[in-house]
Amino acid sequence: MRQWSVAAVWGLVLCIMTLAGAPVGAAGLDPAFNQDLAGPDRAIGAVVWNHGRSINTEDSDSPTPPYLRVLRDAGWDVLRFNRPRDGDTLTASTRRLVELAGQLKRKGYRRLVLAGQSFGAFLALMAADASEEVDAVVATAPAAFGNFDEFYDSWRLNATRLYPLLERVKRTRVMLFYFHGDDFDPGGRGEHSREILAGRQIGYSVIDQPAFLAGHWASSTGLFLRRFGGCIRDFLDADLPAGVSHGTGFIPTAVRWFSPSRRRTAPKCRPSTPSGPGSTRTNRRNGATARAGLSMTSSSSRKRARAPCIFGPVPTAV
Repeated sequence: MRQWSVAAVWGLVLCIMTLAGAPVGAAGLDPAFNQDLAGPDRAIGAVVWNHGRSINTEDSDSPTPPYLRVLRDAGWDVLRFNRPRDGDTLTASTRRLVELAGQLKRKGYRRLVLAGQSFGAFLALMAADASEEVDAVVATAPAAFGNFDEFYDSWRLNATRLYPLLERVKRTRVMLFYFHGDDFDPGGRGEHSREILAGRQIGYSVIDQPAFLAGHWASSTGLFLRRFGGCIRDFLDADLPAGVSHGTGFIPTAVRWFSPSRRRTAPKCRPSTPSGPGSTRTNRRNGATARAGLSMTSSSSRKRARAPCIFGPVPTAV
């Protein structure tokens, strides 16, 4: 009984800390990799990665996930929203992220993507709800209310607070990743997320418990990079204007996807890993399979497809 009482107290404390509006301190944007940025005139757009939040450690010191190298090599400027742990709340950090997003658009970046892990995934979605400047969100293992073991009383909020947020994001394309064995995940979020996003008539993708990728931090692994780095790149680039190209070495394969307004072609989604600046290397092994949605291949080659990434208003999952 005492153990459950302690868990309940900590759950209440976490909720208050998470939702409070304390200042975020000197939070700002930094290059995600040790190299110069291309700038708004030459880059396809800007990607802002949002790290998680831990109670006892500074997540602003955590490494940038390897999959973001694929976006860097494809011509995106990749930045980090580094937030000191003290004062890092959903309300205050979202407000600051919206301000930074507006600054990037005013600098001239044509497209803006918010990517995030765990608490940072919640921030990215909340900023997309609050701002019209965000073109797409990549959210991996979204969670802001603790895990099963330590915050049982608030743990379910990782689902019940997520669903209304997805309903409110009206204009932004959303890509979600949920992983098997994630103790921050109350379960069932993939199916419910698909139902919500399908009703928006905007491009989206839900990747629910892909094979061989387990745990809350699965998106930080090399396997995630190899299997989904190219998928994420193609999802973000699917609505690029004509004449905007990738970095050196990308060879697009035309396939069909559908937007609410018109039919158009987009690069085929395939898992890849960078093998040098501006280049990608195809990995042909991928255990993910499509359960519903638009086929990314012709009927003659569908059986050979290894890595379907399915975008659009039709419910999707891999």
